[in-house]
Parts: sequence; C-alpha cells; structure tokens
Amino acid sequence: MKLKPAISLVAVACLLVAASVWWTRRESRTDARSADAANTGDVHSSPASVGDPGAPSGLQPAPSVSISAQAGDILTRLKASTDPSVNRSLLAELRSLLASLPRDVASREVRSLIESHKDAPTRLDVTVKEGGVLGDASSFRVFLLDYLGQIDRAAAAVVSREILRTPTSPDEWAVSLRNVAWGDDSPDTMLYLRTKAGEMIANMDWRKNPSAGFLEAFDVIVHARGFALAPQLTELVRDHDNRTMAHAAYLTLDRLTIADATEALAPLAAQPELMQGREQTRANFFARLDVGDAPQRALLESYLLDPRRTSQELQTFAGIYPNANYMISNNLLTHAATPAQGELAARDIVALQVVEGWLADPRFAGLQPQLATMRDRLRTFVQQAASALAR
Repeated sequence: MKLKPAISLVAVACLLVAASVWWTRRESRTDARSADAANTGDVHSSPASVGDPGAPSGLQPAPSVSISAQAGDILTRLKASTDPSVNRSLLAELRSLLASLPRDVASREVRSLIESHKDAPTRLDVTVKEGGVLGDASSFRVFLLDYLGQIDRAAAAVVSREILRTPTSPDEWAVSLRNVAWGDDSPDTMLYLRTKAGEMIANMDWRKNPSAGFLEAFDVIVHARGFALAPQLTELVRDHDNRTMAHAAYLTLDRLTIADATEALAPLAAQPELMQGREQTRANFFARLDVGDAPQRALLESYLLDPRRTSQELQTFAGIYPNANYMISNNLLTHAATPAQGELAARDIVALQVVEGWLADPRFAGLQPQLATMRDRLRTFVQQAASALAR
C-alpha cells in the first residue's frame, strides 16, 4: 500500500502558502496523527538577555528613541529592497532587536510602530508555522502584528480590534483575527470573529486576487464554528471563475463538517440550491457522516432518499463513502487532528451493518447499486483492519 498525498488549498490553487499534506486512509490504512502545535510562540531570549531589568547595568536597554530609530532604519531599507531574501533578513534583524527588550518595552515599541501607520512590503507571501505564528510576513506591519500577538496577547487583541474596524489589507486582517482569537474565547468574541470573517470573505476587492494571508484567514471560520456562513461559502464553491476561492471555501466547509457534521450539513440538505452545479462536491461532504451517531444517520438517510438526488451524485457518494481523508497543515488557529485507525475501523464495522440493513429495507429499493458499492468497500476496509490486527 502506498501513502497517497492529496493537494492542499494553497499549494495547487495558488502556490502561495506552504503545502499541506493529505493522507488518504483508504490507500494506506496508516494512522496519520498530527502533533498539537504549541500556541505560545515565545520569541524572547533568556532572563539574562540584553534589556532584562535583572541584567548587569552595562546591558540595560538603549533609550526608546534609539530603538525607534533602529526600527525606522530597517523600515527604510525594506522600502528600498525588492529582494525577498534580503527582506527576510531585515525582518530577522528587527525580530532580534525587539527580542533584546523586556516584553513590556517591546510591546510598547511595537504598538507605537503600528500606530504610526508606516509600512513597507516585503515581497514575501504569508506563511504559517506551528502554533499559528507566521513564518514569513508580507509587510512590515503584518510582521509587527504577528510579533505583538506572540509577546502581549491582551494588547494585540486591542490593537487588532481597532484594525478590524476598517478594511486595511487582507493579510493584516488575517493576523488581527488570529490575535483577537488568541485574546479570549468568550461567546461574544466568537460571534465577533464570525462577523468579521464574514465581512472579510465578502470583500470583492480581496477576493479577486486573494493573497496568501486572505486564504489562511479561512481557518478563523473553522475556529469560530461559522456554520451560519454556509451560504457565503457555498457561493464561493460555485464560482467557476475563481478556482482559488472555490477551493478555499470547499476546504472550509469540509473542515466544518469534520468539526460538527450535523450542524454543517443540515443547511446543505435543507437548501439543495446552495450546491447547485456542485452536487458531486456535496456528496463528498455527506460521505463524512457517521451512521453510528443517530442524528447523523438520520441526516444521511434523508440525503440518500431525497428524490432530487441525481444518479451521478449518488454514484459519487457511493464511491467515497465513508470519507476518511484528512488534511494535515499548519493553521492560524486550529490544529489538524485525525482519528486513530482503531476508531476508523470501529466506524467501518458499524457502517457495514447499517448499509446491509439498508439493502434489505424497502425504502432503499431504488439505491441497490449504490448500496452494493458501499457494502463492498466497507467489507474491504473491515477485512484490511482485521488482517492488520492479526499481524
């Protein structure tokens, strides 16, 4: 058996973001677990570093004006440079400068720089590392927002909410949404994030040529459980002229389905027009339903028995059910997690029993070919799991 990589949102759709890895459980039957990423991102040096109040007097921080001047010099060099590798080095220099300060001083300096509204592009696309911190920043201000979020989450949330009052840039909004989410997870904040994420994906100027940061910001919808954004997401999925946005929305709906299949898919079942022209894509979502869960089983039965379902969609569903493909990637807020092989094997056993029951159920008389395909797939998976266990 071979591991079969699938293609991530940004790697294929726009080649803007570091590639995500898809593992198709059906090919390998190998458990693809992802380690939880730390969300702290400590960027400061040890307590004895330059700028530490407890360090020897000769290592006290330079006056604030000196720090501002050095940061201003880096900004000037960024403005003059068109070389991404040079700009990456300049941001590393700025990071080192800020890391030499006590956190409260660094926070104050960064906030002052952000409030000055001075900026320069870096010719780099936003990338995300473990824990949601940026690997590369697309501008001076995006770097500062990311850095502030790492060293002072409370202050970063306040600054970010101010930025989110007006459409500055999609990458600034992406990092600002992350900073607000890092500030707290109260119901009010989650509602705020859903509202702002909805505003962001509705911005037509940003949608025309989506930046890497804009695409990464779709993770905020998953984090904030933005199920009510289904109409906007399905509109994007149906957009044949903007494949990048369509794929971003598809992945977001899929990850919402993984988070809570019943809540994510109920609107798609009740309003079939939401996926008009993308019926086979809808089949992929519904193939994630777990028949071992009573509400999900009821929803799946309703989906299969809906007379509006086409034979093509049903055949697509039968060919992928049960859908157990999972994406592993670094995201701004959420962590990739996949079920253990034992859990998947147990689901397959239950699903096989249910499908065999449907084959004998008169209600499903018109679905015999599709059900037979599902039964045969499930039998193969169950046998594979049994063989693996016996070895």
